[in-house]
Formats: sequence, C-alpha cells, structure tokens
Amino acid sequence: MGFFLLLAGFMVEIIGSGSVRMPAWPMNLFIIIIIVAYFFLVHYFFRNPFVKWLSSVPAAIASISFFTLMVMLMGFIQQGSAYASDTWYGQLGLTRITSGWPYLFTAVYLLVVLGFTIVRRIRVFTLNNIAFLLNHAGLWVIVVAASLGSADMWRLSMQLNKRHPETTAYDGNRQAYDVGIGMLLLDFSIEEYPPEIGLMRNEDFTLRLEKGGRLAIVEEGGHDALENFALHFTDYIGNARYYDGAYDSSDMDGGARAVYVYATDMFSGDTLSGWVSDGSHEVPPSILKLNQELSLAMVRMKPKKYSSSIRVFTSVEEYRDIYIEVNKPAAIDGWKIYQVGYDERLGRWSQTSTIEMVRDPWLPVVYTGIFMMLLGSLYLLWMGKGRTKTKSS
Repeated sequence: MGFFLLLAGFMVEIIGSGSVRMPAWPMNLFIIIIIVAYFFLVHYFFRNPFVKWLSSVPAAIASISFFTLMVMLMGFIQQGSAYASDTWYGQLGLTRITSGWPYLFTAVYLLVVLGFTIVRRIRVFTLNNIAFLLNHAGLWVIVVAASLGSADMWRLSMQLNKRHPETTAYDGNRQAYDVGIGMLLLDFSIEEYPPEIGLMRNEDFTLRLEKGGRLAIVEEGGHDALENFALHFTDYIGNARYYDGAYDSSDMDGGARAVYVYATDMFSGDTLSGWVSDGSHEVPPSILKLNQELSLAMVRMKPKKYSSSIRVFTSVEEYRDIYIEVNKPAAIDGWKIYQVGYDERLGRWSQTSTIEMVRDPWLPVVYTGIFMMLLGSLYLLWMGKGRTKTKSS
C-alpha cells in the first residue's frame, strides 16, 4: 500500500497540481482533534479487517520505511534549489519534499498506522505497554506537529545597517512584514582563514588543483612549494593600499591582503618576485606571472566565522543588545535570530548584516514528542534491567 501511495504522490506532482499548502491555526488544531476522534470511533465501532491490518506489524514496517525514505531523500537532495526545478527529480517534487504530495501521502499513511496501533494498545492497557505507547505516541506527535504546524512557522529575512533601525522583514516571496521590533547593527566582524596562494592558469584564470594540486598558506617569512616552484614570503600586509606600483599598509577601510613573494623554479633555478594580492572593492588585485602557462594568485578571503552585535528595540525607549554568529542564534520575543549573510562584495568591510528571523509555535510540541520517546526508551531500559536481575536471581 505504501508503494502505491508514494507512486500516487509522484503522479500528482508530475500532473502539476502545485505544492501542498497546510492549514494554519486554528484549522490545523481542529484537524488534529478530528483525526484523533476518528481513530477512536472507527476502532471501537467498526470491525473492519482493513482497519485491523492498519494496526499490524507489516503495516507499521511499510509506513515507517516509506516515510524514512522521504526523510533520507530530503537529506541527500538540496532543498529549495531553483536551478534544479526543471530536472527529473525536481519535477517529482524532491527539491521541496516537505511541501510535496509524496511526503504528504507517506506522512498520512504513517499517522494512520500509528494512530490505529496506539488506540488498539490503549484498549488493552497494561504497565508493559507504557514504553510502547510513549514511543509510538511521541513519534505521532512529532510528525503531526512538524507537518500540520509548518503553516504557522514564520521564516523572514532582514538586512541590517548601522544608519537606522530596520523594522521590515521579508519572506521568500519578497512579501514585506512589520515584525513589531526594530534592529540596528552595532558592529559586524569576520574571522578569516589564513590567506592562501595557488597556481593559476593564464588562459582561463582558474586554479590548477587537479592531480594532487594544493594551495600554499601565506605566512610572513615562511616557505612553501607548489609543484616545481619554491616560494618564500617576505612581507605580508593584512590591510594594504596600492601606491605607485607597490602595496603599503593603511589604516583606511577597504584594504586588501598582499604579500611579496620570491618564486624559484627548482628545475631551471630562475627566480621571480613581486606582489600578490586578492584585491578588494577599493584595491586592485595582483598576480605574479611565472611563465606563459601559470601565475601565482591569492585566493579570495574565506570567512571562518562572522558575527553581528545588534541593538533590538522593543519600544521607543526599551532596547536590548544581542550578539549572534553563524549557528549561534539569539532569542527575543518568540523569535530566533540567526546570522545568515553579509555584503560579500565588501567582505570584511561590509556595512550590512543579513539575519533570519524564525518563529515556530509548534516547536514545543515537537520537543514534547521527543521527550515522550526518550521516556519510552528509558522505561524499556529499566524494564530490561529488571528482567535481567529476575533471571539471574
């Protein structure tokens, strides 16, 4: 049955009925109540062999297997990829699984099987059923809250600056929303990886990294080697300006990273030297041409992490300062504030910071389901330990 439901979901996607739109509050709560009442009414008043089969072990294995398959596909296939929407897997809805029909059909199948299984066990409730009921009911709560609760989740983005507080956030369709709080960027900073230099092809300006190719880490006074070239880095400037054919240190914003390199061909013994820089929006980049085929070029700055200090205004006179960085959000007024981007053209000199605001009122329900499953697992361990002691005695 699970296979045919999955196949039906893919067929609906191919026909092109669009994404699934889950009902929002309070309609989703009414639907949950109706579904729970349906399980009890059907189980107690209808003696149907098919209903009995839905609470059987084969049905449980099939429903969990097909739902797990969809979850695994969501991990392997990049979600929300606009460029992949015209591919065969994009047309099957696999680039937006949680809003696709195959996921809906498999989730409903799993919820029906779990629902009838839970009701059947409740009818003959014993202490030995506690772990079973906690695990199955917890999984049911998680799937319901994550699916029907998705319509109530807000995911908005906001671009902050240092000039004035921003109060308007945008969704994925660029629809504007007033979130009721203002945010002002106090400071933005980037922690960089050490600068790196590589061999660049002159014909197409791409790095030659195949066949064991590597990059050399720049360190003032350091030595390295790329293929048959021995490199010596004499002067490194972290914030450089270009003056009369050379780079010099500067206190002004918008500087580039630059290093003076001596490159010796270990076959011929010839040595070339010059400045190599990645450049910036204010400073031109520089390369060191080694021969007709190759040059030395500095790789663009790679951020190790970036963070923002933000002042959040909850009213005209009340505010709170927060600090966020990638994967370390802050919580305020029911929102989770995440650091997601910056002005990549300006790089470390970015005057703006892009944040994402997420509000998911059903998240505590999901946590409740996880806690139920955890209790069920602990109860199973406790019961197993008790049985082991009884046998040994």
